Amino acid sequence: MEKTIKVLTEERLRQGYVIVLPGIEGASWINRRIVRGLLAADVPYAMEIHDWTYNWPLMLYNLRSRRLHTAQATELREKILDYQSRYPNRPVYLIGHSGGGGMTLETLAGLPQGTSIAGAVLLGAAMSPGYDFRVALQHVDRKIWNFSSWGDFLFLGLFTTVAGTIDGRMSPCAGMLGFNCQQLTNEERGKYEEMPYRLEYCRDLHLAGHFGFTAPRFIRNWVAPLLMACPTAAEALTDEATERLSRRIVNVSVI
Repeated sequence: MEKTIKVLTEERLRQGYVIVLPGIEGASWINRRIVRGLLAADVPYAMEIHDWTYNWPLMLYNLRSRRLHTAQATELREKILDYQSRYPNRPVYLIGHSGGGGMTLETLAGLPQGTSIAGAVLLGAAMSPGYDFRVALQHVDRKIWNFSSWGDFLFLGLFTTVAGTIDGRMSPCAGMLGFNCQQLTNEERGKYEEMPYRLEYCRDLHLAGHFGFTAPRFIRNWVAPLLMACPTAAEALTDEATERLSRRIVNVSVI
């Protein structure tokens, strides 16, 4: 079986772009399930797993290396900006599981001033609850959704208290406890939504543990709808809509 999944047809690229960031294990069956769940939900966007790691033998290095995090966040930002230059006004989403959730926030925080993507989904993010993600919020048009679960105490509680989080803290993670939002303004709160574990997730095979976040049925029924919700005004400007708008402007000018 192929190690990663890329669904990058021209038709899909013209609709939007989803980048999936795996945890510290790297591209694997765990994150391939995210893409499969999105495809099962008929999400029309291009999709790609971006493996920012050196794979599972170096998991601890992947978790703690600031050099790796900085280099990969830069590469991701370049990938986003390149897509936006070729396909303007299309929605871009980041979906990060575990360590990939941390990389999602690192990537957003470093985007150029005035640059943004549609939104980001954090699935059991391996970041400390006190991480200041306000700069990241400035670079999303819609929201950052943080799916968390108290049931993920083994990986995002015990393990990260001993080995550390992506942002270098020895503590349980926001993917278990949620983020500390006391510092957020009302405007910033409008761009952040905490998604704590719900018993309804059991029906979709998310049983509160670390790998339930990527269950295809959970992705299909709970994550994909967030990506398909009402687009921003900029996102709604497809080629066809832009052409119609241009014709209207020309007609008004003539009149």
